[in-house]
Formats: sequence, structure tokens, C-alpha cells
Amino acid sequence: MPWWVTFLNSLAGVVSAGFGAMSLARPRALAPHSQAHSSRFFPAMYAARAIPLGLLIGVVVWLVPVPSGLLLLLGVAAVAQLADISIGISYRMWGMVAGASFGAACHVTGVLFSLRA
Repeated sequence: MPWWVTFLNSLAGVVSAGFGAMSLARPRALAPHSQAHSSRFFPAMYAARAIPLGLLIGVVVWLVPVPSGLLLLLGVAAVAQLADISIGISYRMWGMVAGASFGAACHVTGVLFSLRA
């Protein structure tokens, strides 16, 4: 995988983990305005996925050049981002759609480059 694809995947993973941490620290910051209540349940569920998966992507893409485990990890991350896109569209959270689209594009590009190797 070219260095720039590795870098973009790493960036997407770390940014996703950062948003997961932010959702724990300030649950209302990422909630739709119509549903900004004090419940920590859904932000905690998002963080439980985003933080470990994001940090794993952020590190593993540099350590493991192309084995099948990396393909699986990038595939899972891409599917998670696609789910975030659909949630963002349904709640009209266009910032979420944009961020998840960037992440999905990075992860899918990583998968495609890895398959070519």
C-alpha cells in the first residue's frame, strides 16, 4: 500500500477514535440538536466501537504491510463508516456524513491497494 494511503487510513482511524473519546467527554456535542439529552448510553456505545477500532487502524496500517488480517480490519472499518454515513443521512447530520465518507473512502482505497499487492 502506498505511504499516502497508509497515512490517510491512519488519519481516518485516529480521527474516528478522537470523536469517540469526545462523545464520552461531551455526549451532547455530537448528538443531533433535536435529541441532545443527557443520556450517555449511545455516546458510550459509539465510543466502544470507535476508540479501539480507530486506534487499531491508526497503528496496524503502519506495522502490517498487506496480510489478510489487514484486509479484514480495513473492511470492517469501511463497513462501520458506511453505517455511520447511513445514520448521519437519516438524522441529517451532514458533518457526520462528510467525516464518515472520508473514512470509508480511505479504508476502501486501502483495501483496493492491498488487493493489488
